[in-house]
Amino acid sequence: MARERETMERSGRGRGGSKRRSPHGRPAVPRVPLQARGQRRVDAILDAAAAVIRESGVGGLTVHGVAERADTSIGSMYHFFPDLEAVIGGLIDRHLRGFEPLLSALAARDAREWLRMSAAAAVDAIVAPILSYLRRHPDVLLLNAAPEAGLRFGKGAEELKYAGLETVERILAARSASVRPEVRRARAAVLVGAVEGVALLNRAQTDQARVFGELRRAMIAYLEAVEGTR
Repeated sequence: MARERETMERSGRGRGGSKRRSPHGRPAVPRVPLQARGQRRVDAILDAAAAVIRESGVGGLTVHGVAERADTSIGSMYHFFPDLEAVIGGLIDRHLRGFEPLLSALAARDAREWLRMSAAAAVDAIVAPILSYLRRHPDVLLLNAAPEAGLRFGKGAEELKYAGLETVERILAARSASVRPEVRRARAAVLVGAVEGVALLNRAQTDQARVFGELRRAMIAYLEAVEGTR
Protein backbone atom coordinates (compact mmCIF):
# COMPACT_ATOMS: atom_id res chain seq x y z
CA MET A 1 0.00 0.00 0.00
CA ALA A 2 2.80 2.39 0.91
CA ARG A 3 4.55 1.57 -2.37
CA GLU A 4 1.37 2.24 -4.34
CA ARG A 5 0.88 5.61 -2.61
CA GLU A 6 4.51 6.54 -3.35
CA THR A 7 4.04 5.65 -7.03
CA MET A 8 0.93 7.83 -7.21
CA GLU A 9 2.75 10.79 -5.68
CA ARG A 10 5.64 10.45 -8.12
CA SER A 11 3.29 10.38 -11.08
CA GLY A 12 1.50 13.51 -9.83
CA ARG A 13 -1.76 11.73 -9.08
CA GLY A 14 -3.99 12.84 -6.25
CA ARG A 15 -7.15 11.51 -4.77
CA GLY A 16 -9.31 9.83 -7.36
CA GLY A 17 -6.27 8.82 -9.42
CA SER A 18 -6.45 11.58 -12.02
CA LYS A 19 -3.27 13.42 -12.88
CA ARG A 20 -3.33 17.03 -11.72
CA ARG A 21 -2.82 19.60 -14.43
CA SER A 22 -3.07 23.37 -14.56
CA PRO A 23 -6.08 25.05 -16.27
CA HIS A 24 -3.78 25.83 -19.22
CA GLY A 25 -2.69 22.26 -19.93
CA ARG A 26 0.72 22.22 -18.27
CA PRO A 27 1.61 19.92 -15.37
CA ALA A 28 0.76 21.56 -12.06
CA VAL A 29 3.07 21.68 -9.06
CA PRO A 30 3.31 18.22 -7.47
CA ARG A 31 1.66 19.15 -4.20
CA VAL A 32 -1.37 21.40 -3.89
CA PRO A 33 -1.59 23.02 -0.43
CA LEU A 34 -4.43 21.56 1.61
CA GLN A 35 -4.22 24.13 4.41
CA ALA A 36 -3.90 27.90 4.60
CA ARG A 37 -0.44 27.57 6.12
CA GLY A 38 0.73 25.55 3.13
CA GLN A 39 -0.71 28.10 0.71
CA ARG A 40 1.12 30.89 2.54
CA ARG A 41 4.34 28.93 2.14
CA VAL A 42 3.75 28.47 -1.60
CA ASP A 43 2.96 32.18 -1.99
CA ALA A 44 6.14 33.11 -0.11
CA ILE A 45 8.23 30.88 -2.39
CA LEU A 46 6.67 32.36 -5.54
CA ASP A 47 7.06 35.91 -4.20
CA ALA A 48 10.72 35.20 -3.48
CA ALA A 49 11.26 33.77 -6.96
CA ALA A 50 9.61 36.83 -8.53
CA ALA A 51 11.91 39.12 -6.52
CA VAL A 52 15.00 37.21 -7.67
CA ILE A 53 13.85 37.39 -11.28
CA ARG A 54 13.32 41.15 -11.03
CA GLU A 55 16.86 41.59 -9.73
CA SER A 56 18.83 38.91 -11.63
CA GLY A 57 16.59 37.52 -14.37
CA VAL A 58 15.33 33.97 -14.72
CA GLY A 59 18.92 32.76 -15.01
CA GLY A 60 19.58 34.03 -11.48
CA LEU A 61 17.15 31.57 -9.89
CA THR A 62 18.64 28.95 -7.61
CA VAL A 63 16.88 26.64 -5.19
CA HIS A 64 18.99 27.86 -2.26
CA GLY A 65 18.53 31.51 -3.19
CA VAL A 66 14.75 31.25 -3.45
CA ALA A 67 14.46 29.23 -0.24
CA GLU A 68 16.60 31.71 1.68
CA ARG A 69 14.63 34.68 0.38
CA ALA A 70 11.35 32.96 1.24
CA ASP A 71 12.69 32.22 4.73
CA THR A 72 11.92 28.53 4.30
CA SER A 73 13.94 25.34 4.35
CA ILE A 74 15.12 23.51 1.25
CA GLY A 75 13.03 20.52 2.29
CA SER A 76 9.89 22.65 2.61
CA MET A 77 10.49 24.14 -0.82
CA TYR A 78 10.94 20.72 -2.39
CA HIS A 79 7.74 19.62 -0.69
CA PHE A 80 5.79 21.86 -3.07
CA PHE A 81 8.23 22.39 -5.96
CA PRO A 82 10.46 19.52 -7.09
CA ASP A 83 12.72 21.79 -9.16
CA LEU A 84 13.15 25.32 -10.49
CA GLU A 85 11.08 24.52 -13.56
CA ALA A 86 8.12 23.87 -11.27
CA VAL A 87 8.73 27.23 -9.55
CA ILE A 88 8.75 28.98 -12.94
CA GLY A 89 5.59 27.11 -13.90
CA GLY A 90 3.92 28.21 -10.68
CA LEU A 91 4.78 31.85 -11.36
CA ILE A 92 3.51 31.63 -14.92
CA ASP A 93 0.22 30.08 -13.86
CA ARG A 94 -0.20 32.78 -11.21
CA HIS A 95 0.27 35.53 -13.80
CA LEU A 96 -2.10 33.88 -16.25
CA ARG A 97 -4.74 33.73 -13.52
CA GLY A 98 -3.98 37.35 -12.65
CA PHE A 99 -4.67 38.58 -16.18
CA GLU A 100 -7.93 36.67 -16.62
CA PRO A 101 -10.11 38.95 -14.44
CA LEU A 102 -8.72 42.03 -16.21
CA LEU A 103 -9.88 40.70 -19.57
CA SER A 104 -13.20 39.54 -18.10
CA ALA A 105 -13.88 43.01 -16.72
CA LEU A 106 -13.25 44.56 -20.14
CA ALA A 107 -15.50 42.02 -21.86
CA ALA A 108 -18.28 42.64 -19.35
CA ARG A 109 -18.63 46.34 -20.11
CA ASP A 110 -21.71 47.32 -22.10
CA ALA A 111 -21.22 47.91 -25.84
CA ARG A 112 -23.02 51.27 -25.58
CA GLU A 113 -20.48 52.40 -23.01
CA TRP A 114 -17.61 51.67 -25.39
CA LEU A 115 -19.42 53.51 -28.17
CA ARG A 116 -19.80 56.67 -26.05
CA MET A 117 -16.12 56.81 -25.09
CA SER A 118 -13.60 59.04 -26.80
CA ALA A 119 -10.56 57.34 -28.29
CA ALA A 120 -8.50 58.48 -25.30
CA ALA A 121 -11.00 57.11 -22.80
CA ALA A 122 -11.19 53.78 -24.64
CA VAL A 123 -7.40 53.42 -24.75
CA ASP A 124 -7.17 54.24 -21.06
CA ALA A 125 -9.88 51.71 -20.20
CA ILE A 126 -8.11 48.98 -22.16
CA VAL A 127 -4.48 49.68 -21.33
CA ALA A 128 -4.48 51.14 -17.81
CA PRO A 129 -5.35 47.92 -15.92
CA ILE A 130 -2.86 45.89 -17.95
CA LEU A 131 -0.02 48.37 -17.43
CA SER A 132 -0.91 48.59 -13.75
CA TYR A 133 -0.52 44.82 -13.46
CA LEU A 134 2.82 44.89 -15.29
CA ARG A 135 4.10 47.65 -12.99
CA ARG A 136 3.18 45.58 -9.93
CA HIS A 137 4.61 42.38 -11.40
CA PRO A 138 7.57 43.25 -13.66
CA ASP A 139 8.82 39.66 -13.45
CA VAL A 140 6.10 38.60 -15.90
CA LEU A 141 7.91 40.43 -18.73
CA LEU A 142 11.24 38.82 -17.85
CA LEU A 143 9.55 35.43 -17.73
CA ASN A 144 7.91 36.02 -21.09
CA ALA A 145 11.22 36.92 -22.70
CA ALA A 146 13.34 34.19 -21.10
CA PRO A 147 14.21 31.08 -23.15
CA GLU A 148 14.18 29.10 -19.89
CA ALA A 149 10.50 29.92 -19.41
CA GLY A 150 9.37 29.83 -23.03
CA LEU A 151 8.26 26.21 -23.08
CA ARG A 152 6.43 26.59 -19.81
CA PHE A 153 4.36 29.51 -21.09
CA GLY A 154 3.37 27.40 -24.08
CA LYS A 155 -0.36 27.01 -24.58
CA GLY A 156 -1.26 29.27 -21.67
CA ALA A 157 0.48 32.29 -23.15
CA GLU A 158 -1.18 31.72 -26.50
CA GLU A 159 -4.59 31.44 -24.84
CA LEU A 160 -3.98 34.66 -22.97
CA LYS A 161 -2.80 36.50 -26.08
CA TYR A 162 -5.78 35.40 -28.17
CA ALA A 163 -8.19 36.17 -25.34
CA GLY A 164 -6.78 39.70 -25.35
CA LEU A 165 -7.16 39.99 -29.10
CA GLU A 166 -10.76 38.76 -28.99
CA THR A 167 -11.60 41.20 -26.22
CA VAL A 168 -10.18 44.17 -28.11
CA GLU A 169 -11.93 43.02 -31.29
CA ARG A 170 -15.27 43.07 -29.46
CA ILE A 171 -14.54 46.55 -28.16
CA LEU A 172 -13.72 47.78 -31.68
CA ALA A 173 -16.90 46.13 -32.99
CA ALA A 174 -18.93 48.06 -30.43
CA ARG A 175 -17.27 51.31 -31.49
CA SER A 176 -17.33 50.70 -35.27
CA ALA A 177 -19.99 48.12 -36.11
CA SER A 178 -19.75 48.72 -39.88
CA VAL A 179 -16.05 47.82 -40.11
CA ARG A 180 -15.34 44.43 -41.66
CA PRO A 181 -14.29 41.69 -39.18
CA GLU A 182 -10.91 41.14 -40.83
CA VAL A 183 -10.15 44.86 -40.53
CA ARG A 184 -11.15 44.93 -36.86
CA ARG A 185 -8.93 41.89 -36.27
CA ALA A 186 -5.95 43.64 -37.83
CA ARG A 187 -6.54 46.78 -35.78
CA ALA A 188 -6.87 44.76 -32.58
CA ALA A 189 -3.58 43.03 -33.39
CA VAL A 190 -1.86 46.41 -33.77
CA LEU A 191 -3.18 47.69 -30.42
CA VAL A 192 -2.38 44.52 -28.49
CA GLY A 193 1.00 44.17 -30.19
CA ALA A 194 1.93 47.76 -29.32
CA VAL A 195 1.35 47.13 -25.61
CA GLU A 196 3.22 43.82 -25.64
CA GLY A 197 6.13 45.13 -27.70
CA VAL A 198 6.71 48.31 -25.70
CA ALA A 199 6.35 46.45 -22.41
CA LEU A 200 8.93 43.88 -23.47
CA LEU A 201 11.37 46.49 -24.75
CA ASN A 202 10.99 48.39 -21.50
CA ARG A 203 11.11 45.37 -19.20
CA ALA A 204 14.10 46.89 -17.40
CA GLN A 205 11.64 49.55 -16.16
CA THR A 206 13.74 52.44 -17.52
CA ASP A 207 11.85 55.76 -17.36
CA GLN A 208 8.64 53.77 -17.25
CA ALA A 209 6.17 56.66 -16.90
CA ARG A 210 7.55 58.47 -19.95
CA VAL A 211 7.66 55.35 -22.12
CA PHE A 212 4.11 54.29 -21.30
CA GLY A 213 2.93 57.88 -21.71
CA GLU A 214 4.27 57.85 -25.27
CA LEU A 215 2.64 54.47 -25.86
CA ARG A 216 -0.70 55.93 -24.77
CA ARG A 217 -0.29 58.91 -27.12
CA ALA A 218 0.53 56.60 -30.04
CA MET A 219 -2.43 54.31 -29.39
CA ILE A 220 -4.87 57.21 -29.08
CA ALA A 221 -3.60 58.76 -32.33
CA TYR A 222 -3.91 55.39 -34.09
CA LEU A 223 -7.44 54.76 -32.84
CA GLU A 224 -8.56 58.27 -33.76
CA ALA A 225 -7.08 57.86 -37.24
CA VAL A 226 -8.65 54.48 -38.04
CA GLU A 227 -12.02 55.48 -36.60
CA GLY A 228 -12.00 58.70 -38.59
CA THR A 229 -12.47 60.93 -35.57
CA ARG A 230 -9.78 63.40 -36.53
